Amino acid sequence: MKRFRKILVVADRRHAGHPLVVKAAEIARHNDASLKIVDVAEEFPWTVRLTLKGHEQIREGFIEEKRQELAELAASMRKLGLNVESEVLLGKASVQVIREVIRSKYDLVIAVAKGSESVREGFFGSMAMRLLRKCPSAVLLADPDSSLNFKHVVGCVNTSLRDQQDIELNNAIFELASSISKYCDGRFSIVHAWSIYGERILMKRMLLENFNELTQNSSDQAKRLLDKFLQRHGSTARASNVHILKGETSTVISEFVHNQEVDLVVMGTVASSGIAGVIMGNTAEQILNCIHCSVLALKPSTFVSPIRVDD
Repeated sequence: MKRFRKILVVADRRHAGHPLVVKAAEIARHNDASLKIVDVAEEFPWTVRLTLKGHEQIREGFIEEKRQELAELAASMRKLGLNVESEVLLGKASVQVIREVIRSKYDLVIAVAKGSESVREGFFGSMAMRLLRKCPSAVLLADPDSSLNFKHVVGCVNTSLRDQQDIELNNAIFELASSISKYCDGRFSIVHAWSIYGERILMKRMLLENFNELTQNSSDQAKRLLDKFLQRHGSTARASNVHILKGETSTVISEFVHNQEVDLVVMGTVASSGIAGVIMGNTAEQILNCIHCSVLALKPSTFVSPIRVDD
């Protein structure tokens, strides 16, 4: 897992001892990386600012309390030989985290999948989804109740796409999923989903013999492309940990994750729109809406965030 050089972790205050930060420090040590611990102090809602006397002083006290807590946490880790700093960012959480990533060129952000105050339905909170959409670095969104000692790591690849960014993502997904599983002494699986476009319509309009031939040819093509990719990584499509799933991608992958007790999914979240900042394709969003485990989301090196440091 020695890939990351600069790691940014967003502190989660709900658990004593800051287990997420402790795990981030462990990852930083393993990667010989620097670590920055941040928390974010957002503005009070306008209703609070209108009705609460002395809200500015209260917020300043809240910020100072966070600064001291993070400083003590960073100091304790520096005693262990780690290169650690801390800071309280001011403003909207996702925007300030992304600006810090861009400003200081972090290559991994670690945060909880859902904050304690998030009102968004589902496993992933609003800040997590914004990071997935707009943060240029890799993002590890952790199950807040997980130890992050992953027992089953799945890499989701799509070898049917041949753009350079898709090739780059597939390689990174395989390498990271494999190395993380080895680091955690857990299982490692590779999953590829395929389907026939317009299958229901074609079933009604084609002879059964012709449709079966189309299905077999599509299956064979999916296996050939996946096998060609895997051979470059010392594996084959026939390996016991490789799973070729037929069906709608979001459905079959989420079912696999649930049935196989997967606790980390490594996936790319890039869409094919080509629009800067739009990285969440429908398939990726649908998968994330259906799974309930930690996710490591990767972006291609060509991704440009719509967030600007000087906005």
